[in-house]
Amino acid sequence: MRDRYSALNRIATWAIFAAVMTGAAACQSNLGGTGTENPGETPAATPLPVETAAAMPTADLSALTLWVPPAFRSDGNSPAGELLNRRIDAYEALHPGITVVVRIKAANGDGGLRDSLSAASAAAPGSMPDLVALDQSNLHAAAIKELIHPLDGLLPADAWDSYFPYARSMVTVDGHMFGVPFAGDAIILAGTLMPYPAPRRWTDTGNWTSPMFAPLADSRALFLFFGYYAAGGTPLLSVADTRIEPEALARTLAWLQAMQEGGVLNPRSLQLESFESAFLAIESVGDCAVTLYSIVSKASDYYIGHMPTPEGEAFSLSTGWAWAVATSDPDRQIIAADLMTWLTDPEFLAEWSATQGVLPPARPAMEQWASGARRDLASSISESSFVFPDDEILVFAGPVFSKAARRVLLDGISPADSAQEAAKAIHPG
Repeated sequence: MRDRYSALNRIATWAIFAAVMTGAAACQSNLGGTGTENPGETPAATPLPVETAAAMPTADLSALTLWVPPAFRSDGNSPAGELLNRRIDAYEALHPGITVVVRIKAANGDGGLRDSLSAASAAAPGSMPDLVALDQSNLHAAAIKELIHPLDGLLPADAWDSYFPYARSMVTVDGHMFGVPFAGDAIILAGTLMPYPAPRRWTDTGNWTSPMFAPLADSRALFLFFGYYAAGGTPLLSVADTRIEPEALARTLAWLQAMQEGGVLNPRSLQLESFESAFLAIESVGDCAVTLYSIVSKASDYYIGHMPTPEGEAFSLSTGWAWAVATSDPDRQIIAADLMTWLTDPEFLAEWSATQGVLPPARPAMEQWASGARRDLASSISESSFVFPDDEILVFAGPVFSKAARRVLLDGISPADSAQEAAKAIHPG
């Protein structure tokens, strides 16, 4: 990856931000904020004038552009959207002359966030957004393709210290931080009983009282990766040197085999391709499913619990979304970083995440959730989670893991032999 950081390193200090904001306020634009404080918001300290030899920006800095997926749109159509809208309004009120323009882009696919970044970068670099909301997969791809910029020098080095380990990993690419997380998600167990009496250990299969649906037809095999890591498998970091530990995979496959033999792994699991389909497969009281927190978080009649693990400890795989800087203009990057900090303030993030039905990716925000079982569960999962494997790992090893499970559950191959087959398929040498 070529050196993309020289422009950022020329940004001497945050003192420049005061000069940038002064210039932005002077822009002749009818898009400016009202200049009044938003009730209930704490006004930011007014920067003191700073003498600097840096030239005043000549570009129009009156409008900051955000790209977000439909799920995070800032409007009155949802309580979470209204909260984000008010937060943006408050930023504009505290920074007269600045208007935040929100554009909605599909999360993935043609015309989606990453596709639009690539198209804008190639055809019209000036149309790149200042900030863009990206999930883990798209953030990593955008960073590698140099569509977003590292935050070195834009935020303090300790800006990520309060984030859960998985959230920090989610925005780290080649040793550089490319985003500030604002939403988390995790693999959990959802059931229709309150509470669902699921065992905490894999060996307690005889204590299950109803079937479990799991997405065993998922080509990415995220559920199987959960089991592999829970059983002590070393995280896979690179396709170029991927090796799996057969013992950890065999232990996962043995658990599934025991669940099948005990009648508590629903046979339909072998046709379920996603966490959404696993949740939708629940048909009766007592059924449960391996799914994502965000899928079931707003369903008040479902119980959310830990996934069983080999020794009963809290563990999961987690992922999420982060704000990333896409503009290449150093002056705009400074303002974008300030807005990014504003949008990830712990107090705001605590309220917004609870309303949106996602997990706070940082401890200070989690601590402001209402006390109770939901916060305790979310906190313990977030602290102990591994981040989702990168896409290249999922595409490469996922089908191999899925085949290994089918060999055991459908063909009657022993877990140990199936795991050895998988290990040789992934690394023949």
